[in-house]
Amino acid sequence: MSSITLTLELACTHEEAARFAAVELFLAEMAENTEAEPPAELDAMFGARPRETILGLAGHPQPLGITCRYDREGGVMTLAATGGKPNLAALPVLLLWLYPAKLPIAYSVHVTEQPDLAVWTIVGLNRIEITQHEGEVAARLEALRAVGDTPRRLDLLPTKPLPRSDD
Repeated sequence: MSSITLTLELACTHEEAARFAAVELFLAEMAENTEAEPPAELDAMFGARPRETILGLAGHPQPLGITCRYDREGGVMTLAATGGKPNLAALPVLLLWLYPAKLPIAYSVHVTEQPDLAVWTIVGLNRIEITQHEGEVAARLEALRAVGDTPRRLDLLPTKPLPRSDD
């Protein structure tokens, strides 16, 4: 069976890395306790209904399948797939919500059987682009940075209610 490898390193502070870890831990807790609530520090990131927003963005009950590790000395957070099945639909929107000041961000994924065939995702404030051409990534990042501070046009709030346990 194929597995997916995720490559994303993000220069950030310990506090910024803790945001992703808090989301990861909340989603893991949800797997054990459907009444779990996200930690209070995520309220500022996800608005008035952080629980519903996070669950909607992550595609709950699908597992996130992504873990983070923070290197204090280097100031770098590394995101990696767990179990070979990262939730690639959730990752770009979580990056938009958690790290808007760090955008654009690029990362690659590949199937372990074919590591030379990477697929790159570029997450910007106004668009998410996917390419198989690694050589285009640096130019696209630079072009998105040149656009400057434009308002976010993507509506990222969940549009349907979360499933209830009695449904």
